Amino acid sequence: MNNYLISLRNSNNNITFYDSNSVYCDDNSKNKFRHPLWRSEEKRPIEKMENAILFSGSSNELLSKNIADHLGTNLGRVNLKRFADGEVSMQFIDSIRGKDVYIIQPTCPPVNENLIELLLMISTCRRSSAKKITAVIPYYGYARQDRKLSSRVPISAADVARMIEAMGVDRVVAIDLHSGQIQGFFGPRVPVDNLEAQLIGLDYFTNKDLYKPVIVSPDAGGVYRARKFQDGLDHRGIRDCGIAMLIKQRTKPNEIEKMDLVGSVNDSDVIIVDDMIDTSGTLCEAAKQLKKHGARRIFAFATHGLFSGPAIDRIEKSPIEEVVVTDTVKSNTKIDNCKKITKLSVSVLVADAIRRIHQKESLNDLFNTKA
Repeated sequence: MNNYLISLRNSNNNITFYDSNSVYCDDNSKNKFRHPLWRSEEKRPIEKMENAILFSGSSNELLSKNIADHLGTNLGRVNLKRFADGEVSMQFIDSIRGKDVYIIQPTCPPVNENLIELLLMISTCRRSSAKKITAVIPYYGYARQDRKLSSRVPISAADVARMIEAMGVDRVVAIDLHSGQIQGFFGPRVPVDNLEAQLIGLDYFTNKDLYKPVIVSPDAGGVYRARKFQDGLDHRGIRDCGIAMLIKQRTKPNEIEKMDLVGSVNDSDVIIVDDMIDTSGTLCEAAKQLKKHGARRIFAFATHGLFSGPAIDRIEKSPIEEVVVTDTVKSNTKIDNCKKITKLSVSVLVADAIRRIHQKESLNDLFNTKA
């Protein structure tokens, strides 16, 4: 797996480089990436936030640490344990009375365990007299079950939203929710900020030497996402970028019967854009179809890299040249050892959002891929 640099501009207009693990790097590193912190009104790095404290759940502690590093602070102390029967036990060591609390906890696999941990962290903060509680959920579990597709099935995304709200959360920050309507599953008392990880991906692909690029949506529901990516590349100077769509027919979850291509990818570099990669069945089948239709190089960009089950093996055997994901989901050794996977960090994006929320600044350009 490849890790790439992230750059921040300081108050003197100089650039400091960080890698995806927030380790200082040589200023002479060749890097042209541009990130949201550059676009804050003050044109300066994040400063210390008063009367605020960040806590991390156990689902992605490295991401939480990187976010705290960008904010120039340390994570708050909390003891998270499991009883012998698997129940969650916790105690906040640092006082949170009267403070703005930010809880960073993606509800990625194991989904149920991480969700319960998030719920208990929120309720504990509410019972401990926190002034305001913001749940930072980079990956929102159960998001795919956002509507009834057949009789007698739950709308799990809405039910999870109700549970989080019932625990006493004041605000939710997510990244690339599976569908926009999930923001409406929370009541008007709980605003939801759905950040755009495409900002990170666009900066990466802008520096690729793409030939006649075409953005491909792997299904009809993702066309809007692909179109935004196309517009973002166009705004960054990559003109005449095409768009195409694959129409898939499923027999059951994670299994595809066939795919039909709408649009042309012949003699073009292709970027398949999606919100997540789970078992990679859709992605790899899409790549095969695109290769049959004459695609040159095939790339993929997805915000959330779950890589469940046979995902890595499928990617290794596929015609895909590179799969680019972010670090919203915790990595493992198998993912790290896959040379086709590149991981970008969203820590700078989340840190900037937290700073803006805390200082009551606009988040508008964190949602705008043309920014």
